[in-house]
Amino acid sequence: MIRGDFTKRRIMLMAALLSALSLYGCSHRNYVKADLPDAQTTESKETTTISASSVIEVQNESESRESLSTNPSSGAGTSIYVYKNDKVTIEYPVLTQLADESKLEAVNNLLKDNALEIIKAYSVDPSKDSLTVSADIVSSDRNRISVAYTGMLSADGAAHPTNIYYTSVVDLKTAGNIRLKDYVDPKLLAEYVLSDKCKFYNTSSELNEALMSSRSDMDKETYTKIFQNADFSSEQPEKGSAEFPESFSYEDQGVIIVSIPVAHALGDFALIEYTPETK
Repeated sequence: MIRGDFTKRRIMLMAALLSALSLYGCSHRNYVKADLPDAQTTESKETTTISASSVIEVQNESESRESLSTNPSSGAGTSIYVYKNDKVTIEYPVLTQLADESKLEAVNNLLKDNALEIIKAYSVDPSKDSLTVSADIVSSDRNRISVAYTGMLSADGAAHPTNIYYTSVVDLKTAGNIRLKDYVDPKLLAEYVLSDKCKFYNTSSELNEALMSSRSDMDKETYTKIFQNADFSSEQPEKGSAEFPESFSYEDQGVIIVSIPVAHALGDFALIEYTPETK
């Protein structure tokens, strides 16, 4: 499992929220998996929402190339592949065509690497640990593709399963990752999370109340650092220095969805809905 400051903070969060555990129980999770509509195109924004109903199963590192979903107006054809290795199953997107064909291989390699990073980050042993991750293509246009991953990890010997959430936002022109700090000031976002204006995304009223109370378990400086390091980086990390981000994000039609770590009693992660006043 992940070690370091993230683990320490999670232990502190769980200790501070034992009362919430008795209220919600381990079965109450802030688990979000969007229901995707049929493929459709918004011409004004050149954005395509892709249906992920068809998949191609990929065993281990083997590859195949077959187009399942193509939309000419977006300049990108997209398929959902499934990586399988013993008890590990992870969906990830593969572009089958791109406006700039020279970037196709680099973009697909990055999308796959991002999706499978969870295996290394959580030290998953496919023969002992059960991990299932689903990929939802939030949006795809000529400039970027945004993917949200939700899943469940049942580690061998663990007292309870862990809810998994992460995202992958890739710039199709540069074949690089887009990060939260590229379009949001981490300090301003930290202030928002701790303010009364903070809005949690897709939660019940009871869970929302508990989440609002739990925010103060971390201070502004801690949230700022988490947001500063949110999302996958395209920079080449020094050996042994890379850490799995504690926060992930994506932007959809002006609304930014950002995850923050919370105690297992509250779902392991929570999603914040943020709309900057100035765009």
